[in-house]
Amino acid sequence: MTAPATTTTVSAATPGSAGTGSAATSTTPGDSGVPAAPGGDGAAGGSWDQAGRAVSDRGAGTARNEHWKSAARIHGVQGDQVHGDKVGRDKIVLNLADKTVDVFELPIELLEPVRNAFVNPDRWIELSGRFADKRTAIVRGRTGRGKDAAAIRLLIAEVETIYLLDPATDITHLAGSITRRTEEHGRADRGIGFLLCQPKGAAHLGGWSFHALENALSAANARLVVTLSPDIVLADDGLEPYVLDLGDNPVPHRKIVLSHLRWQCSDQETFERLSSDAVVDELIVELEHGAQSCQAAADLARLIIDEHDEGAVNAARVHERRRRHQDHAFDQWFDRLRAADERSFAIALAVLDGLPYEDVAAAARMLRTRLEVSQQVVLTGGDKPELRVVRRELMPNPVGRLLDTLRAAERDEVARYEYGTVPVHVVAYRDGSYPLKVIERVWRGYQIQPTLLGWLHDLIRGRSDRVRFYAASTLGVLCRYSFDYVWTNWLAGWADHEDHRIREAVAYALREPAADAKLVPSVNMVVGACYGDVSSPLSQATAARAFGVCVGQPDATAAIDRLGRLATIDDYDIAVAIGDGLADLILSDADRMAPTVCAALVEWFGDKSRTRSAELAFLMLASTLVSWDRDESDGPEVQWPLLLRLADTLQDLQGPLRALWRHLISNSVLHDEANAVLTGWAALAENNRPQLLALLRLIRSVVREPAPDPRSRRNLARLVKTWTEPRNLNPLPNAQRAMTALLDKLEREGS
Repeated sequence: MTAPATTTTVSAATPGSAGTGSAATSTTPGDSGVPAAPGGDGAAGGSWDQAGRAVSDRGAGTARNEHWKSAARIHGVQGDQVHGDKVGRDKIVLNLADKTVDVFELPIELLEPVRNAFVNPDRWIELSGRFADKRTAIVRGRTGRGKDAAAIRLLIAEVETIYLLDPATDITHLAGSITRRTEEHGRADRGIGFLLCQPKGAAHLGGWSFHALENALSAANARLVVTLSPDIVLADDGLEPYVLDLGDNPVPHRKIVLSHLRWQCSDQETFERLSSDAVVDELIVELEHGAQSCQAAADLARLIIDEHDEGAVNAARVHERRRRHQDHAFDQWFDRLRAADERSFAIALAVLDGLPYEDVAAAARMLRTRLEVSQQVVLTGGDKPELRVVRRELMPNPVGRLLDTLRAAERDEVARYEYGTVPVHVVAYRDGSYPLKVIERVWRGYQIQPTLLGWLHDLIRGRSDRVRFYAASTLGVLCRYSFDYVWTNWLAGWADHEDHRIREAVAYALREPAADAKLVPSVNMVVGACYGDVSSPLSQATAARAFGVCVGQPDATAAIDRLGRLATIDDYDIAVAIGDGLADLILSDADRMAPTVCAALVEWFGDKSRTRSAELAFLMLASTLVSWDRDESDGPEVQWPLLLRLADTLQDLQGPLRALWRHLISNSVLHDEANAVLTGWAALAENNRPQLLALLRLIRSVVREPAPDPRSRRNLARLVKTWTEPRNLNPLPNAQRAMTALLDKLEREGS
């Protein structure tokens, strides 16, 4: 007779299962402190002998900025806007300034209620008539008064398809983007509409941008509706002709409820019975007595339909469901996720929403390992019983079923990395508000704070740059929830961490609480403490990264001043942080900040105590900042050094850039690194004539202006010869031939 197997549970030493240790303490698994930093990428040990490493990662600064902006869009504070299914819908692609943006079709669950149950507000015929005469309109109404629905209704009457724009969309670039799309794809026969709900830069909208949009939209057979709150004061009187005010008289909730009942009832008899029901009347009266939105009235109609049986409406069930819907609907959905793989994937998706499936799945596996604080051990039967650890099924839940459970979906996209663009398969929540809701629910609803922070630490230490910045953004969200706990127990220790990736995450995470007026003094205090900690250059390096994103300082001018003072400290890690910080400043507003930063570096070059740090900082800017441009409208994207691209059009940048390169070519401490970066610029220009001509113009000015410099010309000539030497694995014959011809000509001219 075979003995039955016996199951017992034994504790396993898994990460995150112990209490709250100091973040500065490196410990064994199970401790909440920071794990010891292994060697490898990001580890300490940086020295001036490795300066070439800091300038070798072409495009890293630009990529870092793009990754952060993507993460901030996911984890930023959600406003009073339309949020819909972000995936599984048709989309168009718009090129806004230097960014390519996917714009998705308005989801059906937002479109159909408006199409079938919209209740006209006061003066609707007048408002819709005015809209018919223009391609652009601003629908203005108070929160909860149905301005988004009104905007959708206006568009439905005029176009076939409606696309939902991100609130961060800059309208000033929209006209040009629509014009380019029309030139490439032609006029939309049946019309397309764009809906922009409460844009972030609403206070700065100008009438001139709307005038330009009228022409672009007319050519495309398109329309744009922007929704705004009356609290937004328009900066330009030229916008008034575009404003459609919904007024101060709200649409009666009773009308909205009855309209939605009529739409959702299967027959007229059911509608008449419900509309005359005393219980329904009582529910509507309760709704009218509260400060409820138009959406609340529509939701009540749906609940009445769900909770009526043979003509009778269960008021108690409606009340209960409304309460749960308002207070606990999301929490209940999350709490119903029982399986460990569901919860770990839900949390990983909240942090990495919109990233490739493989990245999310890997992060979910890491988190699941931390969440499992015990393992099952079974006693097998038979003649020789033995203890065995129960193995987990590696394929317990198909991806499609898991995503359905998590209210998420998948789609194919193209993503740009430092090496170019590649197709990716991404996953995201259908509802754009879920990432923040999941993070808040996990943080405040469960006792796993050390586990969660330890897991984010692991993500930051990983190889994926995109994952690292999404994890840093999540850290910032947690700082908004519990600044003292997160800073005191974790980030304070991380600010002095040997791994530059951890320090970078601290600086970027602080951007979130720095945007909260209540937390600004605290953020300034902790950044100031790092800045002044002369015993810890690594903490000062963290402060430099924070200054680069204007955290801890009121503006960019003050940030540059502080970075210049740090440059007097001859420390490699600080110098690298200064270079990265200046890169972040430039990317915040390239046209304005590039001339300012380069002018400051010229001044630093003249101070012997700052020369080496300043040289490394500039070389990092020259190498890590790139732009992607098309020389022809239908051609492939071409990578340019950002500073070279900007200097072609910004006169204020040309003088400082010329002075910086002349110093580095003729009198540099970091001579080899300067040659490597300039060779990198030549490599990008090798097969791109516009870029090569721009580089030649720069070199000509470096050698000739403000006075001829034979030393620079001779040094350049020696460098150019190496571009086609046999030992050069990547020869540059085009650049070498053009540059040699230029230098020979300059020599004949006496330079």
